[in-house]
Amino acid sequence: MNPILLFPDFAIIALGYVLRRTWLQASAWETIEKLVYYVLFPCLLFYSVVKSPVDLHDIGLFALGGGVVIAGAFLAGAIPWLWSRMGRVEFASGLQIAYRFNSYIALALVSRVAGQEGVANMAMLLAVGVPLCNILAVATMSQGSGVQAFKDMLKNPLILGTVLGIVAKWFGLPIPQALMLTLDRLAQAAVSLGLLAVGAGLMFSGLRGNWVVSVWWLAVRLLGAPVLAVLYAKAAGLPAMQTTVLLVFSAIPSASSAYILATRMGGNAALVACLISLSTVGAAFTLPLVFAWFHP
Repeated sequence: MNPILLFPDFAIIALGYVLRRTWLQASAWETIEKLVYYVLFPCLLFYSVVKSPVDLHDIGLFALGGGVVIAGAFLAGAIPWLWSRMGRVEFASGLQIAYRFNSYIALALVSRVAGQEGVANMAMLLAVGVPLCNILAVATMSQGSGVQAFKDMLKNPLILGTVLGIVAKWFGLPIPQALMLTLDRLAQAAVSLGLLAVGAGLMFSGLRGNWVVSVWWLAVRLLGAPVLAVLYAKAAGLPAMQTTVLLVFSAIPSASSAYILATRMGGNAALVACLISLSTVGAAFTLPLVFAWFHP
């Protein structure tokens, strides 16, 4: 992958970081985040699934690959538990860095390297990955407070947008052209605002002596997971398009949802926020390397 292809996306992230600290305050970014999460990205996912030529009958092995990557990253990320002195909930909150993924960056990047068909394929991985990540996180951090997290998962707008798109495509439901044009406009706004919101949320303090395990989690997220994705794609015989999408899915930085869940369930939120930010910055350097080594 030519690093120039990544420049616009990470430049927008950097712009969000600058704007958050020089102009727009936290309340404004909370509104933007909600707009992207609850309206724009569900529209993007629905539109992409309905409009794409993806054959839903042939999606099984590919979608399973997303689960394999997440499970493998989770197990690899758990290895430092053998020597870490962190508490269970603190460790589990940081472990999210190894297996969670940033949906905004995933959709922005895949739209650039694989077009609308790539976005539709990524939607399938999100439909598998979002609930699986939440199950793993809640199960490892739960202290009797995980019920609300599961309720939130069932109402996740990214999943709802994808599922509604799958239903409409599967049954061939007629979607009025005017509505599809409206969804197209909203989808175009989703990526840029989503990346700005990612940048606004970056924070770079909170490691507090957890350097070894933190580096391990970042290495699993940015380098280990892509290796697993490529091995799976070759073993499953995935076509080039799906291999590319799975590679993007595996190589992107961790998600802000890890911070939200760490805060809600009593984990080390400061550590998680810092690692999310470091994974985002690190991905700007590792993504070109990953694609240079593994891209089909």
